[in-house]
Amino acid sequence: MTQLTLPPATNCRYTFVGEGAANVVFEVHPQPEGGDNDNHNVFKGYLLRVPKAGTKAFPYSELQSYWQSVVRPLFDEGDLTEQRLVRLDASGETISSLNKVLEKNEACRRKDFRGSRVAKAEYGMLVDDMCKKHPDDVVLEFKPKWLAQSPSAPASARRCRNCAREACKSSGKPIICSLDFFESPGDPQALPLTLARLTSSLLPENPEGNEHARLAHWLQTNTLIPRLRDLQVSFDSNGPLSRKTDARDLQLAMTLRDCSCFVRIPARADLPVEAKLADLDKKNGMAKLEYWQRTERELIEGGTTTEQSSHRERRTASWREPLLAIET
Repeated sequence: MTQLTLPPATNCRYTFVGEGAANVVFEVHPQPEGGDNDNHNVFKGYLLRVPKAGTKAFPYSELQSYWQSVVRPLFDEGDLTEQRLVRLDASGETISSLNKVLEKNEACRRKDFRGSRVAKAEYGMLVDDMCKKHPDDVVLEFKPKWLAQSPSAPASARRCRNCAREACKSSGKPIICSLDFFESPGDPQALPLTLARLTSSLLPENPEGNEHARLAHWLQTNTLIPRLRDLQVSFDSNGPLSRKTDARDLQLAMTLRDCSCFVRIPARADLPVEAKLADLDKKNGMAKLEYWQRTERELIEGGTTTEQSSHRERRTASWREPLLAIET
């Protein structure tokens, strides 16, 4: 594949789109006076993702290699947002321009992200733009997280891994229980619960729209989330506590547990709902193994896995069924 190079900073304008703990995303607007219109067209439909300074994440060249050789072959065409490396200019002007954009948007950034800046890096990534294509489209983003109960959980567990983690953190953030998600096709109670959690802060209150019905249909018929669940289980069938030194499979399982899912509901009712997974970045298994194991012990020893969930009466036997949530 041809090596892409970002146009010089003087020939581009950037818009801040969003960020996570390790990356920032911008929209690139190449200016007509930049010269090469064919090069500019390459950036249509993509966003620029760049690393933050001060993180322990792998370099983008390694992340891309892992994504292409390990992650991408696990999924069907169209299941993942496409991504490709783009070389940043060696002068550092692009990084400087991006950091100026962050400075101007400081007030609207999450409090714990304020002050962080883009790292000096050789590469950025171009990733599929899953934002609205039409002003009336609806786009949802959520993290599926652990889609099956942790193999480390005790047999007496009454909470799923996601609900237990949220109870331990007490962050107050909304979560989606994966048990409800996977019961949705056959349980009339589960689907309204799942929809309520998914839509409470993401879908607009539009009684005349059909977004809720279309999202409900996607929840009941999609194969993407069940595929992700099966892969998580296949690469971590024994749980983090069973690992000693070789964490390569667990590393992949945790990569699959920390991705994002984008769901785009087009304004036109004749167009299908589109869903893709993103942020499937390689985890540093050996560096994080102790943290993953400590988290599992805290959930078990703290009793949060065996406490009764408050939002819905649970059957103890169901807690080893697959599940879904937003915060890890």
